[in-house]
Amino acid sequence: MGLFDWFRKRPPDPPPGPEGGGRVATSKTAYERGVAHLKRGENAEAVAAFTEAIGLDPDAPNAYVGRALAHRSLGDDDAARRDEAAARALGGPEQGAWDRLVNRAARRWRGDLRDPAWRQHDPLSRDAVLLRQWSWQIYNGGLPQWVANGYGEWADDLARAAEAVGTPATRAVAAVVRDVAGVLAARPEARAAMVRMLTTQDETGAREDEIFAALSECEAAYHQVAIVFAGDVEAWLERQAGAAP
Repeated sequence: MGLFDWFRKRPPDPPPGPEGGGRVATSKTAYERGVAHLKRGENAEAVAAFTEAIGLDPDAPNAYVGRALAHRSLGDDDAARRDEAAARALGGPEQGAWDRLVNRAARRWRGDLRDPAWRQHDPLSRDAVLLRQWSWQIYNGGLPQWVANGYGEWADDLARAAEAVGTPATRAVAAVVRDVAGVLAARPEARAAMVRMLTTQDETGAREDEIFAALSECEAAYHQVAIVFAGDVEAWLERQAGAAP
């Protein structure tokens, strides 16, 4: 899906309400107003609403995406390109709370899972990153890649995060993660073995094959619930992020 294709797939929004009316201005309401204007072809009004949203939350990429589309419809390609670049720099379009938490965490905490301040002050985004890295790493290269990249160090934190979501699918994933942690504890050389397997053309030995087989079994168990797991995590993060002060 291209950078802006997702935008056109959104369901229709209701017409925007009065611009004033004593309502407290928020980035979300300004953004949704811009979406409604854009879908009705009111491009100048859309630019104004998205600009308001950006002023209220300059780290939200979706408003830049919307304003870029409006600028292009008005023939201002230079302004559109600037907004497209800004959206990419902020991590690209955010389709939900999971994307939003991961993007903001990347900018604020730089992915340093060892940072105690992250754990203390922003635990929800840290959990979102742990859960996203699990699903992304497996999707892109399999569980051996997740192990090779060192994420096994945080297996206990990941299992706890999955358990906290509290659905059958996420509890099943927590159990899989604990099984993986058991594989790694029993085979301290597992990470190095997976790095060799993934980065060299050397013939693998019996021990590496054993580790790969154990991880493959865990990965197969994960794939049985992967789709439901992702939906459950997204819904839970939406609720948690909405309840945050």
